[in-house]
Amino acid sequence: MQPDTAEPRQLSGSLDREPGEPSGEPRPTPTDIEGPSVSDQPTPDPQPDPQKPNKQVQVVVPDDLKHGEYANFLVVSHSAHEFTLDFCQLLPAAEQGKVNAEVVSRVRIAPTMVGRVLNALNTNLSGYEDRFGQVKALG
Repeated sequence: MQPDTAEPRQLSGSLDREPGEPSGEPRPTPTDIEGPSVSDQPTPDPQPDPQKPNKQVQVVVPDDLKHGEYANFLVVSHSAHEFTLDFCQLLPAAEQGKVNAEVVSRVRIAPTMVGRVLNALNTNLSGYEDRFGQVKALG
């Protein structure tokens, strides 16, 4: 595999409207990532003030994170204040018949974001399946 020498990815999006909501100006659309973004921002006023410019969020992926982590197992838990997503790699254990799940990344999100995360995953899964065919669950 050749190393990725591209600049960190920069994505832009508006905080003044929901994903997919039309506005007076074109919405930035990154070419290398498909699907809606996810935000924990409050639902905007349906009648935005024309005097206020749109707030733009620019997502910058630092070099040390651009390759990401591979995960093939996910554990989801929650408390009254947050959801925790533990992305893991399943690894064979030294003991016969056991498997270890090593956490490679732990992400905590506010309960207000869970619905948006699910919507973004469903939208992206539909786009993936339209392009590559149905994903078949293993096991």
